[in-house]
Amino acid sequence: MNQDPNPRPATGYPYPYPYPNPPHQPNGYPPPNAGTAYPYQNHNPYFATEPNPRAILLRRLFIAILVFLLILGLISFIFILVVRPQLPVVFINSLSVSNFNVSNNQVTGNWDLQLQFRNPNSKMALHYDSVFCTLYYGRESLSDTRLQPFDQGTEDQTPINATLAVSGTYVDGKLADSIGKERASKGNVEFNLRVFSTVTSRYGVYRRRRYVTMYCDDVAVGVPANSSSGKMIGPAKRCKPY
Repeated sequence: MNQDPNPRPATGYPYPYPYPNPPHQPNGYPPPNAGTAYPYQNHNPYFATEPNPRAILLRRLFIAILVFLLILGLISFIFILVVRPQLPVVFINSLSVSNFNVSNNQVTGNWDLQLQFRNPNSKMALHYDSVFCTLYYGRESLSDTRLQPFDQGTEDQTPINATLAVSGTYVDGKLADSIGKERASKGNVEFNLRVFSTVTSRYGVYRRRRYVTMYCDDVAVGVPANSSSGKMIGPAKRCKPY
């Protein structure tokens, strides 16, 4: 068997240049425009795709909004630490009733009330607008009135007088019986008072408006069964915020 005097190794790659001198290339090298076995082609999508300008704009806008909210939250936190805003405090200094009568499921009476508003803030003034007082027995509303608007400086106290009148207001039979039994057994009647107001806090150019509701529950007024008038029993009563 004839063997090749110059054996070449068998590989999966083309034999490197220079080739043996072919007839068309005396030097054994391919022409400059000849292709190779593995030509390089750039098909990487990361290099071929350009960034979307709209996506970049939205991302920068989101970062700007996030930074703004963080700065705003930090300013609000520092402001609360420095100013320490607090809700107003309301007391019932006195409550008296006259011409009080309950008969035939009707209630009649005049309630004279003195409230004490206190501003506990040492750096913020308060303005009270649309102050409403409502008198209840249990959950039944008996009368309401509106107080005059007023201002309060820092740590001021302001007494406000009000009158709530009830003239022959119809109530449920069970409610009328409950008032009669309470007068007969304890010699007093417990009323509830709700104070609702729109309060604006002021500190320099800062303004904040909020709705404040205070409840004064179980305010006992001594009204014996044989009397039509009486006064609040005990010291001033503090109303609770709702």
